[in-house]
Amino acid sequence: MNRDIVEAIFPETIKKIEDKICPICDAKIGRFRDELSKREYAISGLCQRCQDDICGG
Repeated sequence: MNRDIVEAIFPETIKKIEDKICPICDAKIGRFRDELSKREYAISGLCQRCQDDICGG
């Protein structure tokens, strides 16, 4: 991932992910339902609720 590109397109996203805050809903990252959700978090930084909303959970 090129941090500069992500930060240019989505300001403060990287800081939110590093602080364990969902970049979509600004909620603190909690527990995940399964390993697939944990892997998705590692890619997108999304909390379980936002993963469910976007991917249909």
